[in-house]
Amino acid sequence: MDLEFFLKSRTAFIRYFYENGVRPFNDIKMKIETGEEPYIPTYSEDGESPFLEDWMDAEQGVEIVGYTCISMLSSSLHLFLKSWVNLFEKAHGVKLKANFKKRGWFDGYKKIFNELELSLSQCGANIDIVEQITLARNRVQHPEELTEIAVDHSECDLKRFAKPFFASEKELKMAIQDADSSTAWWFRPSVKSAKDKVFVAIEHVEILCSWLEKKR
Repeated sequence: MDLEFFLKSRTAFIRYFYENGVRPFNDIKMKIETGEEPYIPTYSEDGESPFLEDWMDAEQGVEIVGYTCISMLSSSLHLFLKSWVNLFEKAHGVKLKANFKKRGWFDGYKKIFNELELSLSQCGANIDIVEQITLARNRVQHPEELTEIAVDHSECDLKRFAKPFFASEKELKMAIQDADSSTAWWFRPSVKSAKDKVFVAIEHVEILCSWLEKKR
């Protein structure tokens, strides 16, 4: 089975979904910003746009499309790795085992690759970014606050990645950290899923999976 073909079919769709999913929300934002129908502002002395809430909803819509893409990418990677291990076991007559519960399924697969003496540091992908795909997916799929749609990075995740990939530079600069600890956050940055973040993450997943297929 050509696992790389099916993986890249999925990632191609994720790119397609993102581009088309954000379009209506970006159109709303653009019309509000340029004062086009149906967002023609009436006179107001306070200077605040009467469509500010609409703009913020559209901005959140863009973020949710990105969240969905991150979740799809995480699932695609998981399916690829599971299939890769199954095919490897059948081809080589071995049984590979790892603890998938202690630190998550991606860490479990990393242990399997170590057992096979496959060094992920040589694959060409940024493994830190790949690992954070799953962490971000877990945050957006299991939110903690009813009152907020936006999702923050967890303290646990920030201990592992003090400067998370799925975060805005602006928020990282605003985040005030304790002078004696790089992981004690007063202000936790939110999970951001801008196009550049999503597409770079896709690229690194593809690089990793292509490399693994050559090793099978």
